[in-house]
Amino acid sequence: MSQERLDALYQALQEQGVQGFLVPRCDEYQNEYVPPCDERLAWLTGFDGSAGLAAVAHQRTALFVDGRYTLQAQQQIGDQSIAQKNLSANEIARWLCTTLTAGDTLGYDPRLHTERGLAPLRQPLQDQGIQLRPLDQHPIDAIWTDRPAAPSGPARPHPLAFSGEESADKRARIASQLAERQQDALWLANPEVCAWLFNIRGSDIPHLPVALSMGLLYRDGSATLYLAREAVSDALRQHLGNDVKLVHDKRALFHAAEQQHVQRVWADPLLSNCWSLQQFRERDMQVFLEPDPITSAKACKNPVELEGSRAAHIRDGAALCEFLAALPNAVQDDDFGELEAVQLLRRKREQREGFTDDSFDSISGYRGNGAIVHYRVTPESSQTMRAEGIYLIDSGGQYPDGTTDVTRTLALGAFPPSAREHFTRVLKGHIAIASLRFPKGTFGEQIDAFARKSLWDAGLDYAHGTGHGVGSFLSVHEGPQRIGKASSQVALEPGMILSNEPGFYLTGEYGIRIENLVFIKDSSRYPGFLEFEELTLAPIDQQLIDPTLLTAEEIQWLNDYHHKVRQTLEPLVSESTRDWLVAATAPIRAQ
Repeated sequence: MSQERLDALYQALQEQGVQGFLVPRCDEYQNEYVPPCDERLAWLTGFDGSAGLAAVAHQRTALFVDGRYTLQAQQQIGDQSIAQKNLSANEIARWLCTTLTAGDTLGYDPRLHTERGLAPLRQPLQDQGIQLRPLDQHPIDAIWTDRPAAPSGPARPHPLAFSGEESADKRARIASQLAERQQDALWLANPEVCAWLFNIRGSDIPHLPVALSMGLLYRDGSATLYLAREAVSDALRQHLGNDVKLVHDKRALFHAAEQQHVQRVWADPLLSNCWSLQQFRERDMQVFLEPDPITSAKACKNPVELEGSRAAHIRDGAALCEFLAALPNAVQDDDFGELEAVQLLRRKREQREGFTDDSFDSISGYRGNGAIVHYRVTPESSQTMRAEGIYLIDSGGQYPDGTTDVTRTLALGAFPPSAREHFTRVLKGHIAIASLRFPKGTFGEQIDAFARKSLWDAGLDYAHGTGHGVGSFLSVHEGPQRIGKASSQVALEPGMILSNEPGFYLTGEYGIRIENLVFIKDSSRYPGFLEFEELTLAPIDQQLIDPTLLTAEEIQWLNDYHHKVRQTLEPLVSESTRDWLVAATAPIRAQ
C-alpha cells in the first residue's frame, strides 16, 4: 500500500511542478504529538515515531530518523523502497543535493516548517542550483482520501487550584517583557504556550491536554486567541474575560494585529512556522526572532504546581506499584504479553483520582523489544511475556495536578548474566544525577557526563538524552531545560522538572532504563547551589543490582529512596501489594 502512496505522491509533485518534497512529522503548531489528520509521515511510509522526516526526489524516498528510532524504522519500513538515513541537517542536505539536479525545485509546506529548520538546507541547495519553494497546498492532502478531520474538542478552564496563578497576572507579567524589549505583540504560536498563558486545557491531541490554538499577546496585557468555534463555551468566555478576544479563523489573527497597530512582533523561531511569519511580513510588521518568554516561564513551576506534581506522583506511584506487584502472576498466563501489560497498567492508573490519559504511548518492551528505545507495542508486534528475561516499561499519566513519566526495568525470572552489570552501571549514573549538587548557572549538558561515566568506564553508552523537561498537566516533553550531550545553553533553575533516565540497550537481547522525575530546588546547605528532589515513587528492581559495583554512598541513596517509597505508598496500596512493596524496598547492605 505504501508504494501506491509513494507513486501517487510522485504524480502529485509532477502536477505541482516540483521534483522533490519534504514530509516532516509535525503539524503547523510544531507539536511533538500531532492529531491523526497530521500523521502524514506515518501515512506515507508506515513509520509512526514522534520524530522524523521523509524526503522525496525523482521517485526516490529517504526516511531520516534519530538514534532513538533506528530499529523501529527498520521494522516499519520493511522491504519498501525507502532508504533509511540519520536525522541530521547535513545528512538531509547531502541526500537532496545528490538526488536532485541543478534547475530542480524542492517543495515544502510552509505551515509545517520553521525558518530555522530550513536554514541548514538553503545554502547547500542554492550552491547546487536547486530552488526551495513553498507550496500553497500539501500534495499529500490531495491524495489522502480518507484523511481524518481536524479535531475541535472543547477548551476548558484550568482552575487556579492547579495553575497557581491567574491568567491576567501571567499576561501582565509577560507583557512587561514586551515593553522592555520594545515589542508590540508576542506571537503565541503553540497550543502549550496558549494553555499556560490563558489557563485552559483541552483534548485535541493524544496525550497532550491542550486545545489547538494560537494567538497574540499585546503590550497592555490584552490578547487575541484563535480557537475552533466548536471549542468555545460560555464558561470559557467567562473564564477568559473581556481582555481576550476570540477568533475562529487563523487569518483573523493577523487582521487583529493590524487593528492593534502592531509594528514589531516577538516570535519564537522554534515554534513559529514559515507561513505565520510571512503573514506578518506581508503586512510590513517587523519580526523579532528570539525564544518565547512563556516557554521559560512555564518551565519554572510555582509552589502550587510543584505541590500538585508531588500529589500526582504519589497517586501514580501507587498505581504503578499495583501493576508491578501483579506482574509476576500475570506472566504465568499464556495470553499475557507486552500489549496486555500496557492495558493492565492503564487500568491501575484509571483507578486513581484525576487520571485523564496516558502522558505518552507506553513503551512496553520484553527482551529484544526493550532494546528499541522508543518501541511502541502493537497487536502485531506484541510478544508473549514469560517468567524469565528482562522487561522494560516506560509510561506516564496525565492528572490535572501533574504529569508523570517513569521507567522501570524488571527481571521476570532468569536473565542473561551481563544484564546485572549493565543495570548496575545505569543505576550508578541515575544516582549520580539524583544526588548531584551544582552551582546556579549550570547548563544541562554540563552534568550529562555524570550519568554516563560508569557506562563509559566499561566502553558503553546510550543514544538518547539523559533528561527532558516535563510540563504541569501539559507535555511530558517540555523545553527549554534538558540534560544531554547536545548544547542547550539553558541554565537549570529552581522549579524546573526534569527526567533522570540513563539507559543501556543490547540489540536483540534487552533494554535497560531507570527513569525518575525530579525537580530543582535551592540547596539548603550551600548558598548559590542547586540540587534535585525526587518526585517519582516506585521501587527499583534489586534482583538486577550487583551491590559490589556500588559505593557505600550509592547504597545509602538507594536505601533512603526505597524507605521514602515504602513510607509514602504503603497506606495507599492493597494488602497484597503492600507485602510486595515491603519486600521490594528492603534495604541492601554494602558488600
